Amino acid sequence: MNMHALETPVRSNPVQIGKILRMALLLMPLLSGGLSFVYIKNQQFALGDQIRQTERSLRETRAENEVLLAKVTSMTSRRALQERVSSGFIAVVPVTGDKIARLLPPTQETETTALRTAFNGASRQ
Repeated sequence: MNMHALETPVRSNPVQIGKILRMALLLMPLLSGGLSFVYIKNQQFALGDQIRQTERSLRETRAENEVLLAKVTSMTSRRALQERVSSGFIAVVPVTGDKIARLLPPTQETETTALRTAFNGASRQ
């Protein structure tokens, strides 16, 4: 048996924990800054995408509103209303004089009556 091999100590590289910790502490702010930058950029992208979708929805809603306004304008035109009256879709009855409220000049309040600015003779009966 070779005694010489047992007597020689095996050389190993000692781990230098101090240097590793020092480098980790120096690199930690840099890594944190990089991760924060990536997180903020992802948030900006997501917010930009939401803004684009909202603007697209707003444009579509405005276009639909314009179409509906044009439809309302065409349906309430004098010609369209006359066509509906002639077809019987809208029933028109003449307004009688007793259904019209007439505005009179204001009168002075006396002891027996209250001050009235609007007067409907038919409703008095």
